[in-house]
Amino acid sequence: MIMKRLNIVFLDRATFGNDCKIKKPNFPHNWIEHQLTKKSQVFNRVKDADIVITNKVILKNEYLKKLKKLKFISIPSTGTNIIDLMYCKKLGIKVSNIRNYANDSVAEHVLGLIIYLTKKIGLVNDDIKKGKWLKRKTFGAFLRTIPILKGKKIGIIGKGSTGKALAKISRGFGMKVTFFSARKFKEIEFIKFLSYQDIVSIHCPLADNTKNLITMKHIKKMKKNIILINSARGSIINEKDLVTAIQNNLIGGAGVDVVSKEPPPANHPYFKIISKPNFILTPHTAFATTESLQLGMDMTIENINCFYKGRLIRRVA
Repeated sequence: MIMKRLNIVFLDRATFGNDCKIKKPNFPHNWIEHQLTKKSQVFNRVKDADIVITNKVILKNEYLKKLKKLKFISIPSTGTNIIDLMYCKKLGIKVSNIRNYANDSVAEHVLGLIIYLTKKIGLVNDDIKKGKWLKRKTFGAFLRTIPILKGKKIGIIGKGSTGKALAKISRGFGMKVTFFSARKFKEIEFIKFLSYQDIVSIHCPLADNTKNLITMKHIKKMKKNIILINSARGSIINEKDLVTAIQNNLIGGAGVDVVSKEPPPANHPYFKIISKPNFILTPHTAFATTESLQLGMDMTIENINCFYKGRLIRRVA
């Protein structure tokens, strides 16, 4: 058991919002909290840390090898691509993340995007702005063919907890759910899977085999009116190809909650289509309900308390 007073450094407290309350660890410690941390500030802020909490701040290997006191990294999210897990294991630095804290939040957000796009809410609202309803003589402006969700085929890439949560809601709407595992697969099987879906929602981690998982080659094999949703990681879809697909009406619409670099630069390809009524971009907030953020923070502190007691939970390295 560790007995000395430990230095705990939280590098990006602002990523959890002001409503989230932190119940500090229940052992002697010095709590150092930063709202945000720039790349140039990282090393100086963690050089004396025993424990680091980082949500989105990258800890490069060149820093890790110099941090002689660092014993534990607690990541208050599911994704772990901000650090090199194998390198941490080599150095003896323990790492934990949090899981299953925002399943329902993500599923509800994705469903909202699906409803917005399949019901063509953005498109019909755009029609109204253009005065098309005023020109009609009927009580309703039947300007678009609008489907119901019941009976629609939804393909979920990734059979983890968020994918299963979406499946549960989707079945409640009468949709036909099919899962596809992105861990090991044959390209021909993936294309076949994509080809018969009405909706595709991505819920797999970003890894070497899932980067650019969906490109123009795949989009061309999809139905022309397909709805494509990404709430996982931005680089899983080739972003330039998705922009081309929206610009050329190759798909019915797309809802995206993540981009390859966050926040995105002003020249990010998505801003070319941001005003398109069949494209909707949200700022990585699918998980960020008040309840999920609080649960996530509670789990993060629980990870730290367990590490102090010598009992690692939710360990990833």
